[in-house]
Amino acid sequence: MSLLHCPDNDGKTIAATLAGWLVRLDASTIPGEAVTAARRALIDVAGVMHAGLDMPLARLVREEAIQESASGPASVPGTGLRFAPVVAARVNSTAAHVLDFDANFNRGMVFGPAVLFPALLALGEAENTDGSTVLNAFAIGTEVCRTLAESLSPRPYTKSRDSLFYLGWFNTGVLGPIGVAAACGWMMKLPAEQMRNAIAIAAVQACGLRIGVGSDMKPLMAARASETGLRAALLARRGVLAPADAMEGHRGFIQVVNGGKWTPDAFDALGSFQDAGPSFKLYPACSSVQAAAEALDAILQQSGIAGEQVETVTCEVTNHIASNLAFDDPQNVTQAQFSISYALGCILADGEFSYRHLTAEKLASPAIRSAMTKISMQATLDFDDEVLERASPEATRVIVRTSQGAVHDMRLNASTGKPVNPMSDEMLERKFLSNTRDRLGMPAAKALLARLNGIDQIGNLQDLFSRAGEPA
Repeated sequence: MSLLHCPDNDGKTIAATLAGWLVRLDASTIPGEAVTAARRALIDVAGVMHAGLDMPLARLVREEAIQESASGPASVPGTGLRFAPVVAARVNSTAAHVLDFDANFNRGMVFGPAVLFPALLALGEAENTDGSTVLNAFAIGTEVCRTLAESLSPRPYTKSRDSLFYLGWFNTGVLGPIGVAAACGWMMKLPAEQMRNAIAIAAVQACGLRIGVGSDMKPLMAARASETGLRAALLARRGVLAPADAMEGHRGFIQVVNGGKWTPDAFDALGSFQDAGPSFKLYPACSSVQAAAEALDAILQQSGIAGEQVETVTCEVTNHIASNLAFDDPQNVTQAQFSISYALGCILADGEFSYRHLTAEKLASPAIRSAMTKISMQATLDFDDEVLERASPEATRVIVRTSQGAVHDMRLNASTGKPVNPMSDEMLERKFLSNTRDRLGMPAAKALLARLNGIDQIGNLQDLFSRAGEPA
């Protein structure tokens, strides 16, 4: 429905409702499953953040930060640099999302770990917060993003029916600042009125256009979401004010980003922490690539076929995947992360697809370019079950034909890392060590992994990245 103003049944605005819940929330009531999901997400994003440090865009953002900012208390792990918290959040969030290797929230299509962790890390280091508080704040930010996403999209929520995404919004830029502001505000113990202002300040500034996907703007929009949410909480603490009805008022958040459509009863589940956890990735590319890459990998390994023996690879995909993967002939590394032909071409040519393939040299490789010509994608995947179709927006069938005439076929309704097909702790830790060992060395990488696993035992977040050989 369209609305000019639609407060909840108690006459409170949405920002006030969220603020009231946040100030009353006792960390002991957060379910253990939500805390475990938060811990796994922190491990993943910390590793991906290290791997992203050497990407050209991450270097440019660091260089700009050095030019415009003084030193401060918040670290850029792995570099020795320190900045003011909002600057560190921007720099670290860019590194966390630039590889497109970070997890996203299954409900809301928000790259939550890449926006929440950099902001909470920066704030936690600046204010000497303990690790348990940061872990709980991450779970809280996740819950706020989930609730907002479900209130703005059809119920029951599914990724394939996300309203904001199909209107052209980059959900991380739209929902991320509000989730970050809520998490940081809770961690800062803001009183109700300041908490309401933090949420409203973030909502007024929330933005991000999907046209930026496939360019440097995608990681920069994530970085802006992280720093905007953190800055909103810091400004609210100083007394900055925003419209009380910033979310639902005339020309407010809901009216502008979703045409006034809103489902208030989504807030009935606020505090249930019912999100099953983020979707992790095996490959540094859009989530719509994951099932195809995993299936091709499995076919080659199980059959013993070499890449040069493959004549064609046909990928039958959903309409959702086809709309995401727009670059059959990517011209830069960022486009390559949204190209099914590039990911699968790397697997055929090199036997793997890793973040080390995200370079201009690899993109121009004659062997990979030749392999890419064997790949085709068609939005023809069939479902016999409507419920399964709604639950599997990124299902993919891969058909491999060899030069000897053999045909191999595999369908994945959910890639490894999705909540319905979880990534094991062992796989998650292997991914972390692969992402950190080059920069830190294996002993320091393992020591950092141990600290992340035990983050709730760390008394001061300054100790998380400043020990066991980790530059800080």
